[in-house]
Amino acid sequence: MKSNTLQFGKALSAALFVLLLSVAGMKNALAQNQVATLQHNDTITGVFYGQNAFSSAYNAAANGDVITLSSGTFNAITIQKSITIRGAGCVLDTVTNVLPTIIPGDFSLRANNITFEGIWFTGRVNISSYWDCGNYSNFVKCNFNRISNTYGDNKLFCQFNNCIINNYELHRHHGTSIVNSVVRFTSYNHNDIYNPTNIYNSVIVFDSILPINNIVAYNSIIATASGHNVSNNTFFNCINIKTGETSLFEGQLNTSNMEVNSYSEVFETFDGTISYDNIYQLKNNIATSFLGHDGTEVGIYGGIMPYKTRPSYMILKNCNVAGQTDENKKLNVEMELIGPED
Repeated sequence: MKSNTLQFGKALSAALFVLLLSVAGMKNALAQNQVATLQHNDTITGVFYGQNAFSSAYNAAANGDVITLSSGTFNAITIQKSITIRGAGCVLDTVTNVLPTIIPGDFSLRANNITFEGIWFTGRVNISSYWDCGNYSNFVKCNFNRISNTYGDNKLFCQFNNCIINNYELHRHHGTSIVNSVVRFTSYNHNDIYNPTNIYNSVIVFDSILPINNIVAYNSIIATASGHNVSNNTFFNCINIKTGETSLFEGQLNTSNMEVNSYSEVFETFDGTISYDNIYQLKNNIATSFLGHDGTEVGIYGGIMPYKTRPSYMILKNCNVAGQTDENKKLNVEMELIGPED
């Protein structure tokens, strides 16, 4: 309760700061739908408006700062600072009707220790475009159209938590962790046996015939095509949806796994086509009888961090400011804050 109260207080302070700036520049500010706030430590140091608000906030940011984006579409920028970027969500929240934060177009990460949460990336995120960049970055509750890299050295220990990734070209991303996420690999090249790709409670689709190596997977559902070259993997309590006779588990360190021949044996509606609006619900017999090593269901709704799309912080959904003060010289303000999912 204490942490929730503190979070509410910070969110309310940020909201009030936005209001003060909005009132000061009412005609300008309220004409714009997109809002970005810049936070240094616990202090809001700037508020920016319009489609370039993200860029303006970023230009004013220092390493360690937090940029919070409202619902709406913001122009993409190249990230060269170790900052945190928070959005209103990566999908339409059908319960609260909060629209997502969208960053279209292609852009690159050219710094380490970057965190994104609650954002829908509709272009390509280049996670390793420069030497010694993109390391130790975290992506939480984000929806990606494509993640790739064009050149650069090995990338270290990136984490994806509660994410949807439709097209992941994984190359030299050593020690990557994929947690309670849905990922389609369209390219995979990872030869580090000491820093494997770690997969927990996720749904993984391997396109075409790709090498599948140096993976440690727990409680996950992995779909594969026939003819994969499989080596140096470890699987615990996983389900392989396979094509043909190629086994994901044969010759690999594994225990308590299952093999099936079709998506329909495992999922209610998912057929291998990844989209943000699919809920990836398991068949009841799978959800109740084939459990992970921790006793929860396999896939994205099991484990200690079950899949949820709403961000972990409070979001300012609505803000209505009266056009003028009343007879007592008071300004009527109405705000609606949406909290994280329980």
